[in-house]
Amino acid sequence: MADAKSVAGEIEGDYAAVKIQLAAGDPGETLERPTNGTQVIWGGSDPGSPWAHLASLIEKSGGVATYTFIHGADLTGVVPPEKDEAAPEEAPPGHHDPAPAGGEPPQHHPGGAEGQGPLFESGVDFDYGGNKARVWAHPHCILGLHPLVIYLHGINGKGRHLYPALDDHKLHVGKLANQLIEDGKVTPLLIAAPSDFSDGPWGSFDLGKFVDAVEATIAPLRIDRDRVGVVGHSGAGGSPGRGLNRIAEQHGTFGDHRLKLFGIADTCITDVNAAAYRKGLEGNSATEVYALHKGTGGWPGYTPSAQFAKALGAASKCEPKDPEQGADIEDAWDSGGDPKRISLKIKAARLGEYHKAWRKTGGYKQDLVPHEDMVPMWTWYALPRFFPATEDDKHAGFQPHDVPPMEPEPLHTPATGGEWAHVPPAPPPWDAPEAEPRATPGAEFADPASAIFWPVRNTRNHMGRAVCFVGTDNKGHGLQGGGACGRNFLADRPAGSATPDRFHAGIDVFADYHDLIVACEAGTVIQVRPFYLGVWKVMVRCDSGIVINYGEVDADSIRKHGLKTGDRVQPGQPIAEAGRMLHDSMLHFEIYPPGSTDSRPYFRKAGAAGIRSYLNPSQYLLALAKSGR
Repeated sequence: MADAKSVAGEIEGDYAAVKIQLAAGDPGETLERPTNGTQVIWGGSDPGSPWAHLASLIEKSGGVATYTFIHGADLTGVVPPEKDEAAPEEAPPGHHDPAPAGGEPPQHHPGGAEGQGPLFESGVDFDYGGNKARVWAHPHCILGLHPLVIYLHGINGKGRHLYPALDDHKLHVGKLANQLIEDGKVTPLLIAAPSDFSDGPWGSFDLGKFVDAVEATIAPLRIDRDRVGVVGHSGAGGSPGRGLNRIAEQHGTFGDHRLKLFGIADTCITDVNAAAYRKGLEGNSATEVYALHKGTGGWPGYTPSAQFAKALGAASKCEPKDPEQGADIEDAWDSGGDPKRISLKIKAARLGEYHKAWRKTGGYKQDLVPHEDMVPMWTWYALPRFFPATEDDKHAGFQPHDVPPMEPEPLHTPATGGEWAHVPPAPPPWDAPEAEPRATPGAEFADPASAIFWPVRNTRNHMGRAVCFVGTDNKGHGLQGGGACGRNFLADRPAGSATPDRFHAGIDVFADYHDLIVACEAGTVIQVRPFYLGVWKVMVRCDSGIVINYGEVDADSIRKHGLKTGDRVQPGQPIAEAGRMLHDSMLHFEIYPPGSTDSRPYFRKAGAAGIRSYLNPSQYLLALAKSGR
């Protein structure tokens, strides 16, 4: 077995026969096999680490293991490639790159005006306070300063749930926030949630250190530290020196900054607790308080709503303010001045009215009890009120591709390969199915007339030149036995989602790690940049006019082949090697219309107008699969 290792920790051999991955995962998580060909082991991080399990299983098998299962659920970050002059990584203006203790932060690379990767989908995990925390960001947060909202959960000693507010299987408030942002109600922001497994309220939570840890994890994204909010649910409040109470005792400050928002979601609702918040935040002219409760807050003691509000400093009866709905509210109180002190008592029976809307966001996976429903309810009300969208936010999505045409270069005589004719061979021509690829209104098929070389050479992958596409028969093609496995143009992302957030802008061509990638036709390199989760892209403006993005290639291989912006490439010329994105290797192949200058993800909100920014590569690749060199 070869000893080559990727940054994700896999040990690879002949992938046509076996693929072994070694990665950490937390006990109690659901086992998920990253790919059909992956052999996976259950793992933890200390005595129950993958290595401990590996030794145990080998011992139980009599000292020989044919294969071993290893849990790969925690592969959310990768080590960034070394930089060099041939392939510089450009950072936004004002970028600063703090790194958490013990290693480099995961990298989140922009794709045009939008961020791409797990941070902008379910979020990424990081270590804080001896446990796991999670942070999620809206894709528009890739540039500029943006607010951060921190969610502290209730007492969690028995359930031992990780970051309950950002849970993929129960409640994910990031998905709720995403819908509010897409609807033009909320400015793009980040949400973070730490975890605590104690049987009492939060003890050692340090607001300033947590904000630092979040910023280190999301680098190069940046937090607007003057627009940070904290909300606590249930046992996150109600105990002196702990949780919300500790933050109030520290006057809502962290470093030189003051909280924008101090949130209360069904915590310990007593006048003693409210008075502690009021006293701690006295003299703080920046921090606003927003309290929602439906009754006791899961605590034995309870002070009537009016008495609690007055102790908080919200002594004036008020009318609900958008997005608050009068039908949801039993009574409402505010301070009558700034900074706001607001207290709302929610009718528990009304919470069920929101379940359908929350489920549509993809962030509310199961109906919760009213006490837990107060977290999404606070989110639904608080974010539009305290972090409203600006006019610029409402127009921040992708516009139709109207970049002025670039000055055309003189056309060259079509090349036949020349000195590049002796690159390793392509797989044998593919016996493609009879079905024709289905047209995609708005995105024309790229003309294959100028294509010469199949882009992946000498691959070990048994799929060879297979091309995944959806045919005019509405069936998926490309895999043995049928189907396209989400590798086709405009496949759902996340794959299989009933309400996908975005769509696949290219076709994933089968390739193994370090397979050689060559140019399909002649052109000029217009971009060599980070693409997605540690892999890079080489974009070529072809002499035929189209722009090809050879995506998800290995960063070191770009250095090896020495390409940089402005270089000419000839058909069949080696340009890079297939990279590895966490678990998988492939060539992510995109084609853009003449005049295009960058790649871009395709989000649902772009609608029919957005599809005009792409060319469908299906026919182009199918022609090469059947008869390309």
